[in-house]
Parts: sequence; C-alpha cells; structure tokens
Amino acid sequence: MARLASAPVAIPFDPAKASSHQRVEYLHALWHADIDPFVFVGVAHRLGYSLRCYWDVRADMPVLTPLVLH
Repeated sequence: MARLASAPVAIPFDPAKASSHQRVEYLHALWHADIDPFVFVGVAHRLGYSLRCYWDVRADMPVLTPLVLH
C-alpha cells in the first residue's frame, strides 16, 4: 500500500489484469491517503495514466495536470 516518498509504493494487484474501474479506485484511495503527489504521479504512470506534477509557487502547493498525447 502507500508508503513515504523515500520508500517504494506497492501496487497490491497486477495492473495489466486490473480493470479500469479498479485502477481508478486504487488511485482514489492513494489520493485520499495523502501520499506525496510526485509518488502519486509515478503510480498513475505505472497504471497507464498520463499525469504530470509541478510546484505552483504562487499557491505554494503541487498541481497535477493530465498530459494530452497527440
């Protein structure tokens, strides 16, 4: 399950065999667990989603945005 940013994040199921609904539920659980946003983006990439995370200096917080692949 979710770990600190310095430790690996374990995915409790095989992403290749998981349905899209299971993947989204897992990402929701991680988001609500309040893990590091950069770790969240790494897990999302492993699950097949394209996100990026950057630090918004004005808001003093991380921002997640979807990547649009052409």
